[in-house]
Amino acid sequence: MSSTAVHSHGPKFGLILALIGALVITPDTLMMRLSGLEGWSMSAWRGLLIGTSMMCIWAVLSRGRWRSDLALLGSAPSLVVIAATAGNNLAFNFAVVETSITVVLTTLAISPIIAAVLSYFILKEVTQWRTRAAIFFALIGVLIVIFNGHDAVAAPTGNVLLGGFFGFLGALGIAIVFVWSRRNSNLPILLAVAVGTVLSGLVGLAQADFDDMANGNYYAILAMGLVIMPIAWTCLSLAPRYTSPTNVSLFMLLEMVLGPVWVWAGTNETPSQLMILGAVIVLVTLIIYTISSANSHD
Repeated sequence: MSSTAVHSHGPKFGLILALIGALVITPDTLMMRLSGLEGWSMSAWRGLLIGTSMMCIWAVLSRGRWRSDLALLGSAPSLVVIAATAGNNLAFNFAVVETSITVVLTTLAISPIIAAVLSYFILKEVTQWRTRAAIFFALIGVLIVIFNGHDAVAAPTGNVLLGGFFGFLGALGIAIVFVWSRRNSNLPILLAVAVGTVLSGLVGLAQADFDDMANGNYYAILAMGLVIMPIAWTCLSLAPRYTSPTNVSLFMLLEMVLGPVWVWAGTNETPSQLMILGAVIVLVTLIIYTISSANSHD
């Protein structure tokens, strides 16, 4: 997309893109539930379908930069992003299979705070008091959700602590991608993330049982792999070109709120009251942290 096209729309267009992307991604976890897939087969289908779709998006958006992007793909920063993306995808898939969606999405939502911590060590950015406060309250909220995760109704009966740990690994992977993309402005982020996603699919394919992959719900699989994630990812990646990344981050919190609602509507999976309390603590903390951080840079 040319710079002229980018500036032909105002901030409202960016807000619309962010809202569309955030809303479209919210039923993703429901499709994961309805797919009937387990960890490795889930990783195989999602990684290959979503990764291939993302590569197609990169090919369209990066016309004229293919050679330069491919040349940078073997650089150390690109390899870090590829590995972090693959790890994030695998961890997220296994977290969803292991425990309640509320546990997974609440833990995953703290990635901006993890990114702030990593920025302190990697980018040498000063840690503000608001970051330390956000870490404290977000940790309290996440622990409330995790330690009451066994009270969720109609949720997977796996190990809640393990599911929460996988969710944390997923958040860590997202945070690493965010920090490395900030540290390296010439990083071909679209291509690197696409390759990392495909890599997670190949790892899943190597470990998956063919019968498990073949017995999944193809409607749900194709919906999340070729419709939901590509559309959402495209909108959310384009939105920061038109509006503040802070606005995009706030809209993305809709997944934490609406994701469990979709799963409840489709499968009757219901978090306990204490889990909802913990999730609200995390949500409010992230909203205050994001807005205060944005205002401090005005």
